[in-house]
Amino acid sequence: MDKRSLRVYMAIETFLPLVGGSERQALLQSKYLRAQGIDITIITMRFQQEWPARDELDGVPVLRIAGSVLTWHERLSGSLRRLCYLFALLTLGWQLWKRRRDYELLHVFQLTLFTLPALVVCRLARKPLVISMRCDSCSERRDQRSQDRRVKSWADLNGLARLGKPVLRLINHQLEHCQTPILILSAHMRESLSQCGLSAARVLLIPNGVDSQQFHPSLWEEKEALTVICVARMRYQKGVDILLRAWSQVLEQMPRARLRLVGDGPQFGVLRRLADELGVTSSVEFAGLCTDVPQQLRRVRIAVLPSRWEGMPNALLEAMACGLACVATRVSGNGDVIEHGINGLLVAPEDHTALAEALLLLLRDEELCRQYGRAARQHIEQHHVFEDLMNRHIELYMGCLRRKISSSLL
Repeated sequence: MDKRSLRVYMAIETFLPLVGGSERQALLQSKYLRAQGIDITIITMRFQQEWPARDELDGVPVLRIAGSVLTWHERLSGSLRRLCYLFALLTLGWQLWKRRRDYELLHVFQLTLFTLPALVVCRLARKPLVISMRCDSCSERRDQRSQDRRVKSWADLNGLARLGKPVLRLINHQLEHCQTPILILSAHMRESLSQCGLSAARVLLIPNGVDSQQFHPSLWEEKEALTVICVARMRYQKGVDILLRAWSQVLEQMPRARLRLVGDGPQFGVLRRLADELGVTSSVEFAGLCTDVPQQLRRVRIAVLPSRWEGMPNALLEAMACGLACVATRVSGNGDVIEHGINGLLVAPEDHTALAEALLLLLRDEELCRQYGRAARQHIEQHHVFEDLMNRHIELYMGCLRRKISSSLL
């Protein structure tokens, strides 16, 4: 089969205009695949009635479904909210079945409860299925007061574990029977799958890639020496509150230092108030959502990402591609791209004192920043070139279809 005759549906729970790493990566991958001649369509949930059911973003067709159910599910609580979400999943399954002749392969862009209808449909319709695990199991220590909730009980790999062992064994059996590959972003994700009882899956490690032409270093002399940048969605996962607490300690020793926060999200107002409480407002710039992220990164020498959990953050890859010295927390994904003391620094999550010490080390040592920045760029060029990784996706798609054709001839 020629890849130019291949039709793919990419299913993702949330998509633009909601902006996050997974949403951005799904769009980037879809644009690249369409440029290679693959007819790819994104199918997603419609959480707001004003979002069009049919859309096109950067040349990529988008189908949004279950709008009549999900537009008011946020007003519900507890069991009713979950019931509403489960009904939306049934609607998704029906749409996938109804449109089964419109695609040869289904790629689900997360490993959550969202994958269940896809498994059923692909088994019945005899369609190849590829699943991407986008974020590692998050900590059970979630902030119950967090405003960043949609269907939080089902929003990660832990949601599958809550279904119970009998359901997990069934899913495991289906994955094995259908020979469904699960793409992971980091080595730690393999352990998480095994712990969740999904050991039968074909697991392939394909990390995120970055456009190394768009994200590239600038002249060192033109960078702001005492400014640190953090590009992150303002949500509990990203740990920006921990960064602000660390920043108050940084200012005690380096009062001229400046922190630039690039991104928007549900905790934006909460974090501004926290900056006021900590007395760091005058040194912190809340830049909000920016469309010039490459330019923002090239203005500075140091980047920080204080996440509580991750998959493989695009923001970190982009900062490394721009030759920045990076400080990140030692969580899944970050540890796969940063080798502590070689191309950046890793600190424990939630430890604002260790984070402050790492930032101070870089702010005081220009040559160390240069060294880490060069090594970071080299790592990206060797392991995270976007085109190379996307070609591995295409090879996987074609291999899945060849196996399907071979099995149908037996």
